[in-house]
Amino acid sequence: MSTGGETRTTPAQENPQPVIAALRGLAGWERAWPDKDRGLVFECRDSSGRLRAGRIHVTGEVETLAYAQDPALPSLSPLLVAPHAEGRLVVHRAGRRAVVMGADRVHKLVRAGKAARLADPRSARPFLRAGLRTAEVLDRSASSVDLELLPGRSLHDLADAGLPGWERLAQLWPGVIRPETLPEHTGTDEAAVLQRWHRHARNLGVIDVIGAPDGVGAAVDRVSALLRQPGDPPAASHRDLHDGQLLWDGTTLSLLDLDTAALAEPALDLGNLAAHVDLARTQGRLGTAAHTHIRRLLEHLGRDLASASRLSVYYLASRLRLSFVHAFRPGAQSWLPAWTRESLCLAAAPDRAWAARTPGG
Repeated sequence: MSTGGETRTTPAQENPQPVIAALRGLAGWERAWPDKDRGLVFECRDSSGRLRAGRIHVTGEVETLAYAQDPALPSLSPLLVAPHAEGRLVVHRAGRRAVVMGADRVHKLVRAGKAARLADPRSARPFLRAGLRTAEVLDRSASSVDLELLPGRSLHDLADAGLPGWERLAQLWPGVIRPETLPEHTGTDEAAVLQRWHRHARNLGVIDVIGAPDGVGAAVDRVSALLRQPGDPPAASHRDLHDGQLLWDGTTLSLLDLDTAALAEPALDLGNLAAHVDLARTQGRLGTAAHTHIRRLLEHLGRDLASASRLSVYYLASRLRLSFVHAFRPGAQSWLPAWTRESLCLAAAPDRAWAARTPGG
C-alpha cells in the first residue's frame, strides 16, 4: 500500500484486468466501487486500523490517500487530525464523500456545491409523516451537513434480535406510500442503474467472480426490459432501503440517508429490502426463523402496496445489482456464485420471482 499521495503499479496477475488484479493484491481492502471509466475507488484499513481511501487507475496504478486527507474534501482533515479533534471516520470514497461520527452528531462531507440534497427538507417529510424518525439537520454548508446522531443499532447489525424493529417497519411503511413532491425515479431509470452496474462489472473483469457469467447479461437485459414497461403509480420512496439504513432502539425506528428519496414505484423499496433480507440469510447473518418471519412481513406489505409483477421485477433487479456490488468486496467468493445462480433461476420466470423466492444458504 502506498502512503501519503504516492502511487505504485501492481502488474496484472492471472486476471486480464489490471484494475482487479491490483484490487485483489491490496492489503486491508474492505470495499470498492467503479469510478465511471477511470477504474475504481476503494476503502481499506492500514496497519494501524485506520480507514484509508484511494483510487486504482485503469492502468493498475494504486493511489492511497493519507489518512483523513482528500483534496476534494478539504473539511475532512480538521475533523480528525487537527488539535483536539474528535471523531471516527466511517466512510471515505476518494474525491466524493466522507462520513465522520462525532460525539453528538454525524458529519457528512461532499464536494463543494453537492450538499443541498443532503439537507433537503422535502426528503424527510414522507417518512416523518409515517412515524419514522429521521435526523435533524444541525448545521450545513455548501460541502457539508451535520446531522443529529440517532439512537439505536441498525437492523443489519441486530440480525435476529431486530425482529421487533422489522415488525415496526411493517406497521409504519404503508404511511410512506403517498404522492409527494420529490424528484422522479422511473422504472427506466432503475434499468439504467442495473445496466450501468453490469457494464462496470464486465469492463473491470469481475463477471467471473459472480458465477454463471454466460447467463448474467441476458438476465440483466430481460429484467431491464420489464423495468421499462408501465408500472404501478409512483409514491414517496427512499430508493436505497436496506437493513443498514434502519435503526432500532427498542422503541423508535429511524431511517438514514435520505438523499436518494424520490417519487418511484413502491415495489422499488420493497424489492430492494427483500433482496437484502435474502442476502442476509445467504451470508448467515439471519437465522432461518427470523428470515422467514421478515419475509412474511414483506409479503404482507407487498400485497397491499404493489402489484406482484412489479415486486418481482424490482426484486430481481436488486438481486442482480447486489451480485455486481459484492463482486468488488473481499470474501464474497464463498457465497456469491450460488447467489447469482439462484438469481438467474428466478429471472427465468420473472413474473413469479416474488412468490417463488426461497431462503438462501
